[in-house]
Amino acid sequence: MNIIKKVKGFLSEPTQAFETCKEEPLEEALKYYLLIAAVFSLLFAIITAMIYSFIYSVVNPLISNNTVVKDYIVLKVPNGITETFGDFFILFILMLISVFIWGVILHVFAYILGGRWNISRSIKVAMYSSTPLMLLGWIPVLGIFGWIWAGALNVVGLHQYQDIGEGKAIVAVLTPIILLLLTVLALLIVIISMIIPMAISGL
Repeated sequence: MNIIKKVKGFLSEPTQAFETCKEEPLEEALKYYLLIAAVFSLLFAIITAMIYSFIYSVVNPLISNNTVVKDYIVLKVPNGITETFGDFFILFILMLISVFIWGVILHVFAYILGGRWNISRSIKVAMYSSTPLMLLGWIPVLGIFGWIWAGALNVVGLHQYQDIGEGKAIVAVLTPIILLLLTVLALLIVIISMIIPMAISGL
């Protein structure tokens, strides 16, 4: 199955697409992921640079004209082509690392819930399920739908590739996400609880 057909399949008929790609080696899934991750990383780097350039063009004159504020706030000059390419490369590497980490996490929770197929299947689920995220994740606001869509595909893929029930697949996908959010929330609470007393004592 070529790249375009895979993309269309995972977006429109994910159940059939997962079934078609079930016996493909991990290398094929990796090639697919590398391509869509490269597209995502490039578009994300470009759109981020454009948004910051716009913000800079609006805010910097206001700061420059304020003799009080400009001593405390200095905006970084917008990225050029070299910096944008650097952002693309860093993001691409992070996406590659994160998909393997997520695949391992999926496999651990799937195993706990009864999945006994090898870990390569879970990693393939992580790679194929990222399709909507890679296509929409770089677009401001709409990116959230890419995350939700990708989450749903993780459930479909894990159900098929690890032969666990849909309910267990949902639990396997949502549990690590909830644990991560709770961890981030706890860290924020700790940080805020440390900053507020310091700010008050400095008054």
